Amino acid sequence: MTNQTANFAFTVNPEAKASFHDDGIVILHAGNGRLYKSNITGARIWRGIERQLSLEAIVGEISREYQIAEATAREHATRFLTALERNALIQREALS
Repeated sequence: MTNQTANFAFTVNPEAKASFHDDGIVILHAGNGRLYKSNITGARIWRGIERQLSLEAIVGEISREYQIAEATAREHATRFLTALERNALIQREALS
């Protein structure tokens, strides 16, 4: 991801199906049959993606909810979003 992530939102790949649980999220990529699992913070980021929030909006929510610095929330969210994108679970969309 570039440093221009604030100009993007993300959309869920139609082949990705998520199941939420008390301890996080499990995502199935129906196209390749792979399962991905994450903790509750990953589930929160996924919900932000479903709502087509920008990276900065997701970072703000995480920073407020977990009372951590925005820089820390941005670092972790960016890393997670990069992994989701690399595994074709999400796509990047330019904000209008």
